[in-house]
Amino acid sequence: MAENYEFKPGVILSHRVKTKLKKIADKYYSLTKKKIVVTSGARTIKSQASAMYGKLSGGDKLTVYKNQVAALQIKKAYDDAVEYKKTKDKIISDIEKVIEKQIKKQIFISKHLKEGAIDIRSRDMSSDEKDKFKMATKGFATRVILETIPPHFHIQF
Repeated sequence: MAENYEFKPGVILSHRVKTKLKKIADKYYSLTKKKIVVTSGARTIKSQASAMYGKLSGGDKLTVYKNQVAALQIKKAYDDAVEYKKTKDKIISDIEKVIEKQIKKQIFISKHLKEGAIDIRSRDMSSDEKDKFKMATKGFATRVILETIPPHFHIQF
């Protein structure tokens, strides 16, 4: 049977998360007859730094993060690197260093770093489909956040 979700290239999920994703996707499909697109799963430090760069360069203030101290450390590394006119790769490298230091202290800015989160594309969902997606996550996800930069649902398990 065909799955009711698809992955963007490079997405990696644990078996536990993939099992929950299947249930969410099947429920969403039953409500909308549409598949969902998984844009991100488990992340390395480098891929998390790249995601943070994308958010910050898009104007995000990182207010969605529970640990604002950690988020502000990442934002400061980004702001400092931009001020020094560093290249994108150097800025991401600077963010990586901050995330590495945080992880050594058992601080994880995102559950993506612990294989406990996925991102679902939302830019092609209507308002009604977004509501139905939220309904489909009930009982499977511990947290569902609709983010705007870039537009996606961040789902935690």
